[in-house]
Amino acid sequence: STNNRLRGARFTDVTPRYANVWSRTLRLRGATGKEITAGGGKCVDEWWAASLKRMNRHCRPPNRQKHPLKSPTKPVVRTVTKTKTKTGKDVDVVELESSDDDEKNGSTAYGSGSDDDHETIEAKEPTVGNVTEKIPTSKKGFKESPFYVIPSVLNSRDVLHPNAKKRICGVFKGELVYRRGDVSKAIRANKWLYQGRKVMEKEMEHPVKRIKARKKPAPKGFQSLSTYGVSEKAQEEMISSMDKKRSGEEDGMDSLYGIWQTEPWSPSYVGPNDEIPTNEYKNVELALINPGLTHMDEPRLSAVAKKLGIPYAPCMLGYEGHGGNRAPTIRGIVVHDHNVALLREAHVEWASHAMEKEREERRKAILKRWKRLVKGIMIKDRLDREYG
Repeated sequence: STNNRLRGARFTDVTPRYANVWSRTLRLRGATGKEITAGGGKCVDEWWAASLKRMNRHCRPPNRQKHPLKSPTKPVVRTVTKTKTKTGKDVDVVELESSDDDEKNGSTAYGSGSDDDHETIEAKEPTVGNVTEKIPTSKKGFKESPFYVIPSVLNSRDVLHPNAKKRICGVFKGELVYRRGDVSKAIRANKWLYQGRKVMEKEMEHPVKRIKARKKPAPKGFQSLSTYGVSEKAQEEMISSMDKKRSGEEDGMDSLYGIWQTEPWSPSYVGPNDEIPTNEYKNVELALINPGLTHMDEPRLSAVAKKLGIPYAPCMLGYEGHGGNRAPTIRGIVVHDHNVALLREAHVEWASHAMEKEREERRKAILKRWKRLVKGIMIKDRLDREYG
């Protein structure tokens, strides 16, 4: 049957190997220019990749007995170890190779046990489409090309790797043509922490790029004039801020750093007796939480921790809103790991007491309303009898 004939077959997309203009092929497959440049020439059609995997799984050959026609051979000696028996006699312990070793490695007489080995092999092979794709002849082509780029089409935060000049692909209207793979995003030093990296100390004074910082939104509501009640301390702070502006520390520019200026980083461990590290706003960001700390999201947990004398800090989950109206979302607290169980038990006890208290207050409120109703009915009845 057809299904039996397809047993052992493999389906592979060889279009990248033979396409003259791979970026145009991606366009015809429905990819946008943003997806093409971000993917670096990889196929963004997830449905097509998933379909190929499903078909290859369906055409996988059935499990067969390994080496069915192979005659038994003499086992191979792996190691020989000298040891002593209980009686003190010296003996040699011989370790032979077993057939289980092949099974552990996943190798069989009919190929590897992994279903995706053929995809790994195909990925390692050079794709002719990537090599033979021609350099674009317009700026629009460079913007959409997943392989070539010129400096004039880069965004404000895009930067070229320092070694990009060693891999120049050509010249377009006086501009050098670089590989798209040599382009990366440059971000601020504090933003690199969210990606598990940190700017090296020696690179802090040498940003790869400086761009104009985004303007902060004007504060809403009443703002008092700076001339009201100016003290000597306020004057000193004003003078120091002016000096900072003159020195360029607050010149309205953001310093950006490339990935080659960073190194792997992770938050330091916080011990049971260590103080909880917080940011300048006295809270802990969930994305940068230190090992040894736990975020707890139960309601009114801070009041319980305060009564028990357990150190804690508010937790910032992120930001809500968009544009200039973004506001931080503070929910839950951060405590040491060893205080989690105690705090949970105390919170359960507090919640039960709070529920009893709320039930008692509700009962009193109901009795008060009934009392008012009965009292009103009695007053109305007396008035009807006396003046009715």
